[in-house]
Amino acid sequence: MFFTSDLKAYNIHASDGEMGKVKDLYFDDQKWTIRYAVIDSRKWLLGRRVLISPTSFRTLNEREELVEVELDKDTIRNSPTIPEEHAITKDVENSLISYYGWARDWTGNMIWGNIDEPFTSPRSNEQSEIQEQRLHDMQAYDLRSEDETLGYKVHANDGKIGTVIDMVFDTEYWKLRYMVVQDSDTYTEEAYLIYPIDKIETVDWFEEDIYLNETLAEAKTNAVYKSKATILPNL
Repeated sequence: MFFTSDLKAYNIHASDGEMGKVKDLYFDDQKWTIRYAVIDSRKWLLGRRVLISPTSFRTLNEREELVEVELDKDTIRNSPTIPEEHAITKDVENSLISYYGWARDWTGNMIWGNIDEPFTSPRSNEQSEIQEQRLHDMQAYDLRSEDETLGYKVHANDGKIGTVIDMVFDTEYWKLRYMVVQDSDTYTEEAYLIYPIDKIETVDWFEEDIYLNETLAEAKTNAVYKSKATILPNL
């Protein structure tokens, strides 16, 4: 398990050199799976938004705090250009997926479409094209920014619990598993509550509110962590 905040401190290394740091993570709002790492590539690709799918990650090096990807810089440089200010639409995703040969993760019910792990080899191009055409209008999820989700207010059925200050994901499926919530009753000291993503009933993305399917009393029975360092060993 990893904090998303920790991953955003990591450097990304192409097969032929450093590319920059992870500055954001885009996840889908249906399966809560990380679909792309957004790379701060200003030192060598100014004005472009560089997105890398976890399917291209080779290793997470915790000791050196870096992510190694199987792509080289020229491959990334020649990828479809996404200006910084442009939204990531399905057409943009299609262009990236076609260029890199990534799995089309929306064409199935499993975490990564018709597979459950991002590192499984995709099926044949012909099969992918048929499935893509058949399900083109069934792409139900939207991409959300992990960075923008921080600060969302978390509510029980009958009151506010606190504010999202971090998230936890697993490195096997790259799925967000927990949100770390700062207790609204103890803003003057460190006090964190952990809630599984599957406890979320609804999200109001416009108002930046997350609603859990439990009462405030039930929500407050969760363990309170006085330090973030004690969270991951207990999950």
